[in-house]
Amino acid sequence: MIMKEKELTAAESLKLIERTIEQSRRDVAKASAQPLLVWGGLVLSTSLIIWLLITNTPKGEGGSRWYLLWILMSLIGGVYQYKYNQLRSVPDSIVSRTIGYMWGVFGISVFVLWAIDICAIIFGGISARQVIPMTPTIILFMGLSVAVTGLVINRLFISVIGAVACAACAYFSLVNQGVNELLCVAVTAVFTLIVPGLYLKFSNGR
Repeated sequence: MIMKEKELTAAESLKLIERTIEQSRRDVAKASAQPLLVWGGLVLSTSLIIWLLITNTPKGEGGSRWYLLWILMSLIGGVYQYKYNQLRSVPDSIVSRTIGYMWGVFGISVFVLWAIDICAIIFGGISARQVIPMTPTIILFMGLSVAVTGLVINRLFISVIGAVACAACAYFSLVNQGVNELLCVAVTAVFTLIVPGLYLKFSNGR
C-alpha cells in the first residue's frame, strides 16, 4: 500500500513538472510575440532604408557611412526591449532563462565576429573580402537561435521556417556580396522575426 502511494506521488510529481514546463512555454510564447514583431520591423525597415540610401549615393561619396544606421537601430531596439521587460515580466523559469541565455550568446557572437573582422582589417592588413563574411554568418547565427527558440517553446513551425529561410538567405548573401546582402537581411527578418511573431500572436491559447 505504501509502495503504491509512493508510485502515485512520483507520477503526480512528474505530471506537475510537465504542466509547469508547458505553462512556462505558453507564457514565454505569449510574451515573445510583440518583441519579435518590433525587432523584425526594425531590422526589415533599417536594411531596406540602408539599401536605398547606398544605391542612390554616387560611387565614391561615402555610401558605406549609411551602415552606421544599424547602431541607431540597435539603440532603439535596446531601449524598447528594456522598457518592455520592465512593463511585462515573464515568470522566471528554465524555459525563459534558456531562451534569454541563447539570444544573449547570439548578441555576443555577433559582436565578437564584428570585432575579429575589424581587428583583422586594421591590424592584420587584410582586405575586407578576406575576412569572415559578416552577413551570411550572422544570418546563420539567427537561424540557429530561432530554430532553438521554436524547439524550446514547442513551436516546430517557427524552427522549420526560420532554419530553412536562414539557410537560403545565407547562401544568397554569400554569392551576392555587397549592398544586395541587405535584401537578404530583409528577407531573413520577415521569416525569422515577423512571421514567427505573427504566428505566436494569433496562435496563443490554441
